[in-house]
Amino acid sequence: MRCVAFLTGLAASLCLSPAGSAQAQSSDYTTLTSPESVQNWHLTLGGGLRYTPDYSGSNDYVFRPRAIVNLARGTKSTWWSSEDDAISIGFFSGKAWRAGFSGNLLWERKASTNRALIGMPDVKFGAELGGFVEFYPTSWLRGRVDLRRGVITHDALVAEFKIDAFQKIGAWTIGAGPRMSVVGADYVRTYFGGNYAGRGGLLQRYNAGINSIGAIAQVTYNWSEKLQTTAYLEYKHLVGDATRSPIVKPFGSRDSLTVGISASYAFDLGFK
Repeated sequence: MRCVAFLTGLAASLCLSPAGSAQAQSSDYTTLTSPESVQNWHLTLGGGLRYTPDYSGSNDYVFRPRAIVNLARGTKSTWWSSEDDAISIGFFSGKAWRAGFSGNLLWERKASTNRALIGMPDVKFGAELGGFVEFYPTSWLRGRVDLRRGVITHDALVAEFKIDAFQKIGAWTIGAGPRMSVVGADYVRTYFGGNYAGRGGLLQRYNAGINSIGAIAQVTYNWSEKLQTTAYLEYKHLVGDATRSPIVKPFGSRDSLTVGISASYAFDLGFK
């Protein structure tokens, strides 16, 4: 709970930053996100390493690599980018908004690798494909919604809702905000269901709904307009039908922390 309080406090401090700071950014921000401002397309590529639960609801932590892919007009500093964002390609943009492709790779999971997964079906390697929309009510606040559908791994819709408050301080940028995910029934069955009986000897039934809530905080150092490194901390709390799964209770946990670092570079593609 201390982690939640820290993240909430950081987000609040950003949101309550002096109006003068926001105004100082506003002109630059408006220019960068305006469709009248012609900018070259930039491809941002990078990678990172995160220390995260082996699977959702697990008590065991592992190191796992992460790829960063983002295509948009202007450098990465034009749009706020969070470390938990999916692979994004912003095909459309206007003044203070953009939209495009959203994709996410899903790791395979085998019951043979962990005794807590006995009785659970194996999860295949797959992906989630869909789109995103993000908008900027002010120069220091971003709202983003992703909607994706599972491919191979599961056959459900997954929606992610994010709000981020951020502030530049010299070469540093700090940001934080809350998170919520809503998933379809097949997602819950795939990751939290199994061939086991619940009360009365009946198989558990899982429904669509809110799957998790949480928050993220990150700090970025901009070595140049195109090169940056980031460290971040993410908290997630499982809710809904997922909490009734045996891999969460009694063998796992509803609460998890992810710590990670990353580096990325924005390449100018040379065309508008």
